[in-house]
Amino acid sequence: MSGSFETLRAVFIRRPLLVASFFCVYVASGIYGLEFGHAPAGTTLVWIPAGVAVGALLILGYRLWPLVFIAALTVTMTTLGAAPAAPLLAAGHTMEALLSAYLVNRYASGRHALQNPRNSFRFAGMALLAATACGATFNALVIVLSGLEPVTSYGLVWLALSLGSLVSMLLVAPPIVLGSQGAWHVRFAPTVETAGMLLAMALTGMLAFFQFPLETRGYPIELLCMPVLLWAAFRLGQRASAVALLVMAGFAVAGTLSGYGPFVRATPFASLTIVLLFVAALAVMTTALAALSTDYKVAEEQLFELAVTDPLTGLANYRRLLEVISVEIARADRHQRKFAIVFFDMDGLKRINDDLGHLTGSRAVCRFAETLRAALRTTDTAARYGGDEFVAVLSDTDREGAELAVQRTSERLAEDPDPPRLSVSAGIAIYPGDGRTPTTLLSAADRALYARKAEKAAARRRGIVDLREWTSAS
Repeated sequence: MSGSFETLRAVFIRRPLLVASFFCVYVASGIYGLEFGHAPAGTTLVWIPAGVAVGALLILGYRLWPLVFIAALTVTMTTLGAAPAAPLLAAGHTMEALLSAYLVNRYASGRHALQNPRNSFRFAGMALLAATACGATFNALVIVLSGLEPVTSYGLVWLALSLGSLVSMLLVAPPIVLGSQGAWHVRFAPTVETAGMLLAMALTGMLAFFQFPLETRGYPIELLCMPVLLWAAFRLGQRASAVALLVMAGFAVAGTLSGYGPFVRATPFASLTIVLLFVAALAVMTTALAALSTDYKVAEEQLFELAVTDPLTGLANYRRLLEVISVEIARADRHQRKFAIVFFDMDGLKRINDDLGHLTGSRAVCRFAETLRAALRTTDTAARYGGDEFVAVLSDTDREGAELAVQRTSERLAEDPDPPRLSVSAGIAIYPGDGRTPTTLLSAADRALYARKAEKAAARRRGIVDLREWTSAS
């Protein structure tokens, strides 16, 4: 026990604001929930701390459990005083949060559980299992044995505890977990759309659960929430859909307890039970669809990268090269500027493959690709044309700048200590003088390259060493 508190102390020293915020939110929401009424003594259908605790344990780890117990004990003692049931109920809530976090870590990828539909459903299943099998069962037994409720009320107590914890885990834990995975980057256009979605959710909530501005009792008007949640899931992502779910749940609970909406029954307890079951079902569906949308976007980005990237070197491939040249042509025409294309050919790659093997040859190709990438500016594009041929697109560059880029590349190759030693030949073409289309520019650079290679071959036959490794199109 002392080791656990020492670990908690270390966590508090490193992240005091986060730990203090967790404690305050847990206690404040727990006191509010227990004073909410409409449920058996010691229970509530609005148990927000369950989701707060699971989210915190998934982010900070199991070492936070003493703080969960202290916070839960504070809540229960505020309501029940120094009754013997208070520490037992706090222990039950702590075990429930620990079990849920363990199951999610074990079977649903932990804090990354919401990144794909399969683990999203597993997250919901683990939350259901923990809420019903551990916390609700244990705490309901404590409540009836301590005399807070008669034994005949065990079923209602169990239902209130399990449903309150489950809905909280489904609604509160996801925003906490998603919010911990990087900053909430927001750009202007998504902000406008997000505001529109939240406004639509608020208007839908007023209409469905407050019967404002139209009286719609008897109609399944609550189903109007689904298109708005789908909008959030497929257009705005997981974080926006998590916020939309919280807004919808707030309207649903407040409207139902005010006597409006389709879920009003004879007692507040029955009304809350039905509306929370509705909210839980929507939460499972929306969270899974948001994860599916995110998974699809990631797969789409990966496919795009595969389509435009050379698999060996990681440089742009021929398809991407043509797109970049077309963009540069449009930019050059708009601003009346030049740009350069440099065609590189590795000298002696066939000899390297024949003498040292194709694995060494492939490594030589990757070494040159890394050197070329390092020698260029961030605004330039390096591409593998095919085999031992590479192309660099140098934006806003004239012939002199292109020659400097070739010289810089050759110098970096000469400084590379890894064997075998590499060298390249290069040809330069300048837009618009050497061509006005991607094909003519590449052809001009290619002709200049092979003219240079012919010069080097002739020089070698004469025994002449030429240190220049580039030429340009005439």
